[in-house]
Amino acid sequence: MMDFQTVGDLCTSRRIADEEVDAAVDAFMASPLPPVFVFRSGHRLNLVKAVRNHQGARVFTGRSDVGAALKRPFVRAAILQARPKTDLA
Repeated sequence: MMDFQTVGDLCTSRRIADEEVDAAVDAFMASPLPPVFVFRSGHRLNLVKAVRNHQGARVFTGRSDVGAALKRPFVRAAILQARPKTDLA
């Protein structure tokens, strides 16, 4: 059975901590091609794919005239709305 919960849903149910989401945002911001991010719950998220699939994040992260302070909220939104994969199913 597939788990269709978003990272935000998993945060609400306390399976993923807000600090982990912050770490995922930091990982994306630190590297243009970060590896797959693995949450303590075992959920995995391809950060590049999550940002690419979120229109606002895709636009803002691609702009050289926008600073990190404006990009971070869009990256966070993309991560929270993404559906991570899990081996727990």
